[in-house]
Amino acid sequence: MQDDVDLYVICGTEDIPRGGAQAFSLARLNEKGESRPFPVVIVRTDADVFVGYANVCPHNRLWLNIGDGEFFSDDKGFLQCGRHGAKFDLLSGHCTTGPCAGASLEPVPLMLSEGEVCIYGVRLAEDTPHPDPFGDHADLDETMEIMIHPD
Repeated sequence: MQDDVDLYVICGTEDIPRGGAQAFSLARLNEKGESRPFPVVIVRTDADVFVGYANVCPHNRLWLNIGDGEFFSDDKGFLQCGRHGAKFDLLSGHCTTGPCAGASLEPVPLMLSEGEVCIYGVRLAEDTPHPDPFGDHADLDETMEIMIHPD
């Protein structure tokens, strides 16, 4: 039997313009249940396709965007590492040129739901409220909350 898949709302679909990208600072849980930084970039292509990747260059394990926060090559045809110029295919995350040619960005599974961009299949660290052990639990809101920090 498969566990339920958690969906985490990251932003609204209209928060990222067509042909744009937005970085988010999240935290995910490792196999020991410890919270670790999880920088993410969500791209919305000109064709209105959303893709997500860990915002980590496979060459040096640093963020792709630097300076003005730009993610794209000059022609807007590729994601580009701002540190050393490696170019990545928008839809596959595969590095086509640069010091990490042949490597790929880590994909982040996305789902669109009712105008929102959601991440699923990743154990994100939640900000879970602790119930009052002496209080009435009938009104407990079981909605998961996560901390999202747009970069």
